[in-house]
Amino acid sequence: MRQVMVVDDERWIRRGLIGAIPWEELGLTFAGEAEDGEDAYHMALRLKPELMFLDMRMPGLDGRELLRLLSAELPELITIVVSGYSDFEYTKEAIKHNAFDYLLKPLKKEELYAVLNKALAELERRERIRNGSEQLELRNWLWRELFAVDAGVDGEVSDAGHGGMAVRADGTAAGWLAAKGLLLVAWPDRYTEDCERHAVTERLQRLLEQERAFYFGGAWSLHVTSAPASRGELVLCLVSESLDGRGLERLIAKLQAAVRELTGTSYSVGHAGQPEPIARLPKQYRRIKQALGGKRLGEAEAIVRCGEPARREDEGRGRVPDNVAFGQADEPAAALRQDDPLLRTSAAAYPREAEQALLMQLQLGNRNASLEAFDRWFAAAAGDDATVDEMRRYAAMLVHALEKQLQESGSSLGERCGKSLLACTEHIGVRQDRWSIRQLLAEELLPSLLSSGAAQAPGSSGQGEQVVRDIQRLIQLHYAQPLSLHQLAEGRFMNAEYVSRLFKKMTGSNFVDYLTDYRIAKAMELMQSSACKNYEIAKRVGYEDYRYFSQIFKKKTGMTIGEYRSGLEMKQ
Repeated sequence: MRQVMVVDDERWIRRGLIGAIPWEELGLTFAGEAEDGEDAYHMALRLKPELMFLDMRMPGLDGRELLRLLSAELPELITIVVSGYSDFEYTKEAIKHNAFDYLLKPLKKEELYAVLNKALAELERRERIRNGSEQLELRNWLWRELFAVDAGVDGEVSDAGHGGMAVRADGTAAGWLAAKGLLLVAWPDRYTEDCERHAVTERLQRLLEQERAFYFGGAWSLHVTSAPASRGELVLCLVSESLDGRGLERLIAKLQAAVRELTGTSYSVGHAGQPEPIARLPKQYRRIKQALGGKRLGEAEAIVRCGEPARREDEGRGRVPDNVAFGQADEPAAALRQDDPLLRTSAAAYPREAEQALLMQLQLGNRNASLEAFDRWFAAAAGDDATVDEMRRYAAMLVHALEKQLQESGSSLGERCGKSLLACTEHIGVRQDRWSIRQLLAEELLPSLLSSGAAQAPGSSGQGEQVVRDIQRLIQLHYAQPLSLHQLAEGRFMNAEYVSRLFKKMTGSNFVDYLTDYRIAKAMELMQSSACKNYEIAKRVGYEDYRYFSQIFKKKTGMTIGEYRSGLEMKQ
């Protein structure tokens, strides 16, 4: 296990970084943390870590001076600078003092993973040089090529310590650069938490190697790995000068059958169509992932070629694929598709109205109504025609909306359900199917939000005042939604008549008048600041019946809508 130190004078930065590092997955162990340069210097000399994250601006002994001291005492230490954007010139100077790389605050998970993989590849290269080994570790070659080297930047070549054999910075033999490879990226059609990645890749490697003679005349080699921080994604590289299309189709069919047998889950496979030089594999990988992200949710065991629409492996062969069905979790959403106005949306349109209805029910604390509102949102966001990327994006948008609503009430997702906003979006990012996205949202997030709500019967005047303030806030946020005092009181387990009297006492207005006044005020704002038609404004403030809206507007303002808008034009 490689030891890692974290040095930063801000505790919350240290805590966030320590929590973001995938320790076990990358074979790392936490050596210690320090909040100033002097403590970090003595701790580093005592512990001799292999990696250090270092803030440049610290009181006392700053990062630049600490780098200078450590470069003399611990020349093998890999130091990754962490700094703010405004400190970039300072950071560039630090890199001259032997810093390995840098990260800008606020830290992004994908950038952290990239620099860690790059640092680990450098440590492995140094070890191979020290050991004088000329034997390439072919088992890890593909993983290093795709995930340890900065994608899109070819590794530098060096012949140091390998008996004259040219070796790239990540340890890959430069001779491989002359070969060509074709990537196959396999995504599970149904996400699973239990995925023994190493066992699956090893068994799949052996199984397909046994079939070598039956494809491409036997003149090819195969390397299998699994993507980091992902559940179930497999990556295969076929190394050959020539791969004919028919043989590739047969191999993919064999691959899908084999991985289904090994994992119990059907897989969709993406590929680029033609072999490319090994140095271009990272770019090829990104293109394939992008193509797989465009796969429709209604498709399973699909074959996706970059630049072409997905198709099922069994297409045109009269066979029903042996897929893992989405199951019971999708049935409520499918049942809600007929004649629901919230679902009248294309695959490219986010169901905003359904989101707002869900947020309102969550604020009310009504469990059944919240779950029904979620079903409507999910049916619109994750229908058969939606793509994997759309579903992920929509799910992330909903989670951000939940976090925003909680923050406005002084809370957060982390406090309510134990998963931060970042953790939730990361969980979404490694899922490719709607069943697991639904499970994450409906079975993990929503129950926690509902069970930890603040709806309780009032026991004091202070609690009653808070209830009224909550109702006013609900009106401000959801005035365009159907609202009733009975609904708001029920969500708080309170008597509607009591809430009505309390509301009138505190605001001087009954609930209906207060809501109407707020809606009309919003309508007048829209008339002043937008070119929306009158009936569009009526819908935006909660009135489906334009004639009724016109009557209410005149009653509240003493003018017709036309008279009001004419007056606005005269003032301009």
